[in-house]
Amino acid sequence: MMTVGEISETAFENFLQTVADPLFTTLATYEAWRQGIGILRTFWASGEERLALLGVEKEGHLLAVARALRVPFYERKQWGSQDEERGEVQDVVLTRPEEPLLVLLLKAAEDVFRAHGLTALGVSAWMPEQWPLLERLGLSPYQRSVLLGWDVTRQLPKTANPDIVVRIATPDERPALRRIQEASWGFFIPPDFSRQEVLVAWLGDQPVGSVYVNRGTGSLDFGVHVVQERWRQRVGTAVLEAARQRCLAWGLRRMTVVRVLRALTSISPADRQAWCFYRACGGQLLREVRGFRRK
Repeated sequence: MMTVGEISETAFENFLQTVADPLFTTLATYEAWRQGIGILRTFWASGEERLALLGVEKEGHLLAVARALRVPFYERKQWGSQDEERGEVQDVVLTRPEEPLLVLLLKAAEDVFRAHGLTALGVSAWMPEQWPLLERLGLSPYQRSVLLGWDVTRQLPKTANPDIVVRIATPDERPALRRIQEASWGFFIPPDFSRQEVLVAWLGDQPVGSVYVNRGTGSLDFGVHVVQERWRQRVGTAVLEAARQRCLAWGLRRMTVVRVLRALTSISPADRQAWCFYRACGGQLLREVRGFRRK
């Protein structure tokens, strides 16, 4: 007979270490990384409070685990909810992709959420075999993203534009950052200079590219940006290489970037262009994360 309930950090960590997941070493380092990328405010990385570690057991053996979280509810308008926070189930790992295991985990998570006054349920799943299971259990997909990564000790496979000079920006250079981002994707997200090292690419006296490198996580927060008239001139490669060098100097082992995709089942031209750029520069797909919600 299977039972479900809260488990210890040690039990959760030992179970996750049996999975070939490059992001997971220990629970403490994994959750510290998750807190760091919360600055992105995406559906699966938005700042979290862990409420419980859940596990399904049979005869003393763990068969499935998950983390039950309280997260800021940035998507409440999309969901038609007025709540400021919601329940979120993440890092669902099953020994086998079977509905009964997932049903037990989700029921236990909903019990935890109700005890904390949370009514909206979301699940972010990065194992593809779980996506059809979640839909069969009545959850609908609403968001999708990819996480790519680089081993910072390895050279990029592309050569940067030698005419580009990449420098660390100061708060006084916000207007240049705004011009770059608005010419790249149409709007501007200001940097957090206390957490991010801001790099700007210059071609002569013109700012043509930028990136915010998170000092704690190695994340390229909000991606690499290049003004459109300089696309395909290896400006982005120069920015990416400068970011890799900074991560290497800080002693980080990995650099990552998150791209939220516009469509659930296809890829838009803008997303395809970003995907092709990162992949051509050596980025490896670490996870495709899909968000599901209770209908």
